[in-house]
Amino acid sequence: MQSTSSVLDSVLAAIAAALETEARITPVTGTPVDPLRVMAAIGLLARPMLDAAAASLGGSPVRAAMFTHLSEKASHAGAYAQILAAGTCVDTEVHTLTDAPLAAVNRMLEDLEPFVCGSAVLPDDILTGPDRKALHKDPADFLKSQLHVGYFAARHRISTHQRLMDHHGTDGRTQPPTCPRLGEVLTGGRTDPRLIANSAAKLVALQPVLEAQPDPQGAGDRLERQLARTLETGDNASVGKFMRRAAIELDGTTVERGEAETARYLGLRFKGHKSAGYLWELTTDTEGHELLATMADDLNNPRSGSGAPCTPTNGNPCEPHDTEPPLIPAWAIDPSIPVQDRPRAEFNDLGMPPATSPEGWLNVEALPGETPEEANARHRAQRLSQALMDALRTWMDPASPVDSTLPMKSRIELLVMIDYGSLTGALQKPGLTPHGEYISAAAARRMACNAGIMPLVMGGKTQPLDLGQRRRFFSKGQKRAIAARDRGCANPGCSMPTHRCEVHHIKPFSEGGRTDVSNGALLCIRCHTSFHAGNFKITVIEEIPHVVQPASRDPLQRPRRNWVFHPETAAA
Repeated sequence: MQSTSSVLDSVLAAIAAALETEARITPVTGTPVDPLRVMAAIGLLARPMLDAAAASLGGSPVRAAMFTHLSEKASHAGAYAQILAAGTCVDTEVHTLTDAPLAAVNRMLEDLEPFVCGSAVLPDDILTGPDRKALHKDPADFLKSQLHVGYFAARHRISTHQRLMDHHGTDGRTQPPTCPRLGEVLTGGRTDPRLIANSAAKLVALQPVLEAQPDPQGAGDRLERQLARTLETGDNASVGKFMRRAAIELDGTTVERGEAETARYLGLRFKGHKSAGYLWELTTDTEGHELLATMADDLNNPRSGSGAPCTPTNGNPCEPHDTEPPLIPAWAIDPSIPVQDRPRAEFNDLGMPPATSPEGWLNVEALPGETPEEANARHRAQRLSQALMDALRTWMDPASPVDSTLPMKSRIELLVMIDYGSLTGALQKPGLTPHGEYISAAAARRMACNAGIMPLVMGGKTQPLDLGQRRRFFSKGQKRAIAARDRGCANPGCSMPTHRCEVHHIKPFSEGGRTDVSNGALLCIRCHTSFHAGNFKITVIEEIPHVVQPASRDPLQRPRRNWVFHPETAAA
């Protein structure tokens, strides 16, 4: 079996042999074939090769998966080439080229075959003299003009090269990159260079805040290391959350300034009448956003009391929910029943399986030309709108009836996770809502006085969190603690917030698992089903659940927390 290097050498040798005719020796590489000719040949082959690869899939999902990953790698290579090329434009002062050689290059690009075959050679460098005006004012202007990109996009490529790669300084000496650890992630080739470039820009933007820290160098190094880890495991959303969180932790007044700016635009405004209905625009703050988002989550969770259809036939008789979970079923405490004979069906918060009948909300009748997904989205929006209208009618006339098909019996609670010192006023560290939004300590203290809003004080011991095996279902106090710890679905990459999740026994209750916080993990319905299908595993490390993803997603099988809600964490 040939090694990777021998295979690549054979491919390059074949390309060199094909291009060797009339090829000139390049002074840079000393090879018999100009690397630019090789790039041009690969460019000519790329599109027909992609079309041929797509046509060769033959309906095979495995080949489609391989084709998708290889295409993404090719895209990453192209983005890397753009950054590298921008740096070479600066180092060679490409903007000083005169019109004649640049026009010759552009003509050659219109038909690359003569260049690839060796019958055409690149023109000589002719630069603008010091007493003449250059064709382009700087390298960014050259990129803008030649590549038809925006000037700021061109500047971004050049700045990215300086942040991530060695480059020439104004004195001509080689300068190290501004963000060396992010540069290592770039050269590793496993992360999208565009995401790395944007992250480097955000990191540099935090420099004034880092300079104000007691140890600016140490704080900057730690932040860059954490960002590099996040880039290797997360996506654009999780990296953005991590950077926002880092900015807030470095400067605690960021949230308060944002809230003060938002206060100018709060309100509900009538925007006009259209054929689809009357259009209103609502601008709200973090508190209002969380209330609406939490209500929407609960209304549209088929395993919650508010989300399940309100009919006695499915076990939800439109009665208030019991605050205490039901006692464990008899089969779970009878040791004489073999494990394989015990029921394994999962239960929801009400102690019953979710409704899956055709009458359930997951099977909304679609309108003509409407997909099932669009029908469900329309139904979800209507339920939230109806809940708001019911709330207004109840406020205006408490005796007025509401639509029986959409009852206002939500069990939602808005949790605000905040340190004890911030709640008492000793600190100004912002709180965190279940949907990952930051809220200032002052606003959290004000919200703590409102009905239906509960401040979850981190480190408090006022809730009985460990109920052992006396009850099968987790109590509300336990659910609050688990929600504060997991912040959403525990499966890495899933963005479902707390109110769209349910608490899962890591060690099954029927196998002796305790109903304790350390044995519970939040999982959304889809991920809960996926777990029981054996698609991933959950392990507990220092009383915190970590997910071990399948080898197809993580070949190293590393225990991880969900980087969407915990972007600061690395693989355990």
